[in-house]
Amino acid sequence: MENNVLSKTIAYLRFPLMVGIVMIHYNISSDFFFHGITYAGETPDWYRTVIYIFSDVLPRIGVPLFFFFSGFLFFYHTEWNIAAYKRKLKSRARTLLVPYLLWNIFSIALAGIRLLPCFARFFPNVKDVSVNCSFSAIALTFWNRDMGMFVHTELTEDISNAIYPINIPLWYVRDLMIVIIFAPLVYVLVKKAGYLLSVVLGLAWLFLAPYNLGHPQQLLTAFFFFSWGAYYSIHRLDFTVLFRKLSFLPVLYFIVAAADIITREQTYHHYIHGIGILLGIVSAIIVTASLLEKGKIRVNTFLADSSFFLFALHFLIINNVARLILAPIHIGSPYFLIAIYFFIPALTILICLGLYKILKRYLPACASLLTGGR
Repeated sequence: MENNVLSKTIAYLRFPLMVGIVMIHYNISSDFFFHGITYAGETPDWYRTVIYIFSDVLPRIGVPLFFFFSGFLFFYHTEWNIAAYKRKLKSRARTLLVPYLLWNIFSIALAGIRLLPCFARFFPNVKDVSVNCSFSAIALTFWNRDMGMFVHTELTEDISNAIYPINIPLWYVRDLMIVIIFAPLVYVLVKKAGYLLSVVLGLAWLFLAPYNLGHPQQLLTAFFFFSWGAYYSIHRLDFTVLFRKLSFLPVLYFIVAAADIITREQTYHHYIHGIGILLGIVSAIIVTASLLEKGKIRVNTFLADSSFFLFALHFLIINNVARLILAPIHIGSPYFLIAIYFFIPALTILICLGLYKILKRYLPACASLLTGGR
């Protein structure tokens, strides 16, 4: 990229955003069962507030901002035509489709291993799992795990109506691939309508959030933030320069984040939460770009490169890490729960980074396949 700050901002944010996604997936603010005891149901308000901040406020910019970056990079310095589109599709097949298939196959294998009788005492809930090995069930496992090979017979209905592949975080990759198929339409609309497309999609994303639309809401998230990022690329604009003109937004973001925390039980909370995500995205870019330009921070290439590996692996192991740590310990206070809340994700991240480093050193071809050549 010609603008060094722009490229460094995207590279730098990859890892902290991924850490936030790990925190989202270790949210223990709801009922937390261990050693036959329900913990979080009786924890004080401050405990639930801390977890809400670090699992539902600050890190919620992660997936939307990744869609934003994907839209920007997809059209970056590209003269748009059919040949360019074909090249992009071929490239994204390597960077998105191949890792998506491999990580979901790996997830299926892990799920199958857990069903083996020799592991029954480690995974007692497998007795509630029914297995369907038909072709359609196997295929659906890559799209919607709740209709795939492994179905929990005691599973309650998912009130979000969202659908996920067996490796849940990879819904981002799945829906990004869907958006990319429609990239020519996105290009035409952005070229013709300019920022108005982002405004319309953004308003729809914000005001439809309370209606629990399930997968359509996931796709709306993908199309909105991808198109928003695409706007700057297609019109040859540097978003780090434009956003830094709004230097007051980080302060406004923390005010809205505080309102998000205070109003989380209110019916209008979805709108405040959504506005907070929008402000958080812009604020993260403003702060990061400014600190990079001043030399206060720098990009760690290893952490940036490891982000996709961390993204794809963490959800598969984090609960097992928690079991190993918590099995010999009887939790006695919310202070200990808070310590565990931060410790388990941190340990999971370190394990993922260690495995990535080993894989990168001794099996570089395998590491490349699993991360799409990143």
